Amino acid sequence: MPLLDAVETNAQFRVRRSRRARHLSIQIHPPGFVEIVVPLRMPVKEVESFIAEKAKWIRKTRESMANGHVSPGTTPPDLLRLDSIDREWKIEYIDRADYRYKILEQPDRLQVVGPADANEKRKALLHWLKRKAKAVFVPQIQGLADETGLQPAKIQIRAQRSRWGSCSSCRTVSLNLCLLFQDPVLVRYLLIHELCHLRHMNHSARFWSLVDRFAPGGKNLDDRLAEGWKNIPGWILTEL
Repeated sequence: MPLLDAVETNAQFRVRRSRRARHLSIQIHPPGFVEIVVPLRMPVKEVESFIAEKAKWIRKTRESMANGHVSPGTTPPDLLRLDSIDREWKIEYIDRADYRYKILEQPDRLQVVGPADANEKRKALLHWLKRKAKAVFVPQIQGLADETGLQPAKIQIRAQRSRWGSCSSCRTVSLNLCLLFQDPVLVRYLLIHELCHLRHMNHSARFWSLVDRFAPGGKNLDDRLAEGWKNIPGWILTEL
């Protein structure tokens, strides 16, 4: 099998052709997923040569990242713990080939009902996490908006691999569902961080001063949150 075909069919590698890309680039995301960004019309042989040249570096970087990760595996989990709300659920999978995926939530257990397909199980759990994140974070950020006087026009939950949150010029605050796996102190900081962007759409001294008014030690908290990707289960990162 040609090298590029092998990469494109590997769940831990992704080749993405981009109209904006001017050069080949490699992005490695926790816990070791590799994305090769390729200019739209670049010949396949040139891409394969680039991947072969960088293979040793890719392997070492992936191994280092995986070794520092709490849960690098991609198998659907038997236990789900959300540190942000100090809750955990045991997960029971009920295989039903004739049943569309459904998750039944009990106080300490989740029943995932549907076909015996690992990919679909992960997707079903990710959708459940997105609903949980909305139920948890929207009231939190609304409370902080009242506290700070910084009111977003819209709040949305997303599943992202590289950002914990963002704030757009139209005053939409987007939050990553992966925040569910973080310390509540770091979650509160991130929500305040994005609300402060409603006043300062940059990372200037005035921005950090505003952050520190509501979340003292913001830069230190930001450094801690940057390491938070190690806490995200590998099965979730597979789906992002």
